[in-house]
Amino acid sequence: MEPELEIMALPSEETLEFLNKVDTWIIKEHRDRDNKIVFTFSKDVPGEIVELFLKIRDKIDLPLSEEFHVES
Repeated sequence: MEPELEIMALPSEETLEFLNKVDTWIIKEHRDRDNKIVFTFSKDVPGEIVELFLKIRDKIDLPLSEEFHVES
């Protein structure tokens, strides 16, 4: 009997974009009361990165909170 192969789903385009462009600007993360991820971005994060995050966050394959922070 041959072993079963496990097939992994490909991440969404938005998840890949998040990992390639947005993730490098995140300096901290924690979980909120609903166990969703809350990110803190570096204080020098470009505005277009925050805009991109806001545009794609609902389509990212992670349990993300609506809340996020930019370091002060």
